[in-house]
Amino acid sequence: MDNKQVFALARKNLVFDASFASAFHTASGVRFQDIEGRSYIDFSSGYGVSNIGWQHPEMIALLQQQAAKSNYAPPWMPTEEAALLAERLVKFVPDSGYKVLRATGGGDANEIILKVLFASQGKGSVLSFYRSYHGGTHAALGMSDIKAFKLPEIRKEYEEHKVEPPYCFRCPLKKDPLTCHTECLQLVEEKLRDNPDIRIFMAEPILGSGGVIVPPKNYFIQLRAICDHYQVILVMDEVLTGNGRTGHWLASEHFSIVPEAFTLAKGLASGYAAIGAAMIKEEYLETYYKYDDVSSSFAWTPMACAAALKNLEILERDNYLENARIQGDYLKTNFEFLLRKKLPEQFGEVRGLGAMLGCEFVDNQRNKNPNPRLGMRVLLGMLKRGCMWCASWDYNVMIALPPLCITKDECDEALNILDASL
Repeated sequence: MDNKQVFALARKNLVFDASFASAFHTASGVRFQDIEGRSYIDFSSGYGVSNIGWQHPEMIALLQQQAAKSNYAPPWMPTEEAALLAERLVKFVPDSGYKVLRATGGGDANEIILKVLFASQGKGSVLSFYRSYHGGTHAALGMSDIKAFKLPEIRKEYEEHKVEPPYCFRCPLKKDPLTCHTECLQLVEEKLRDNPDIRIFMAEPILGSGGVIVPPKNYFIQLRAICDHYQVILVMDEVLTGNGRTGHWLASEHFSIVPEAFTLAKGLASGYAAIGAAMIKEEYLETYYKYDDVSSSFAWTPMACAAALKNLEILERDNYLENARIQGDYLKTNFEFLLRKKLPEQFGEVRGLGAMLGCEFVDNQRNKNPNPRLGMRVLLGMLKRGCMWCASWDYNVMIALPPLCITKDECDEALNILDASL
């Protein structure tokens, strides 16, 4: 089949996003091919999933070996693979009292956290950021900015409280980041003071789909203190930022905080299996233990757990977290150089940590209005030249999420494509 035939068949039977006019066929390392054999260097990682790269030979061998042993187990029975994976994940934050709940992905993990905490705390509501995204299930959408990103409408009772994020480039208080003292935290305090029903603050440490919004270094330390004062539980959605993406196992490490709970998915198994995890301190689990069934049919199968264990082993052994920091710094410097050089009037900002970077365009330097049309043109230009990036939901920000195994030569190849496209 060719691209047109695949699309025709898919449109007939499948509900899917048709924004990219090629059908995926195969991949290796940091490159993938469409069904007609055209190659692309991957600066998307499937939106931050393929952390160790595509078709890693060790992972393929592991999956074949595991399939011969067991790929599924009754969910009420523990497995060696699940026990070892839980032990490994708890070591992300040593001596913190976390336990692991099994999930199939990011949205599922965030829903599980809500179930556990509301079982523990009783009724209440959630506070989250505007421009955030926490998953496609009903409660997860309620914590996401469904209006800004034109996401599916949900029942009114699932809509949660929102507050402005620390978006310094577009400060909601019109402050200068060089002289501001994180005054946007006043908005959080006002929201918690005026809404005593809020029990949980669900936050992405770096807002991903919202445009790689990186808070000031001390933002979450101060937010933690505010949450403690109002007895609000802080949950970090590390679905995109975790598993080494930012050059740390958890982005929370960069901001020097240990939340009551956090969630993982995406790069947890680098796409070799569907898996997520909800990590929560044991003190909040006492009420949850009374329920008869906290399992899920397809969460943490032996195959998925084996894939996640091997993935974490490769990330650690091959120093991919350090590589994410090194190549990320190199890319960030060169992105800013190219954008300032080629489009000085439309250059907004380059920001990010590790292998999670965002490039924002503006109409001009006077009004700094968002310029999504220009971002889309550059993205399409790179696609035509064989490089795939991601974008924020509203296309205001181009987002680079390369595999953590990327080399300097591969970065240079992508930079040349960006240069030509600009």
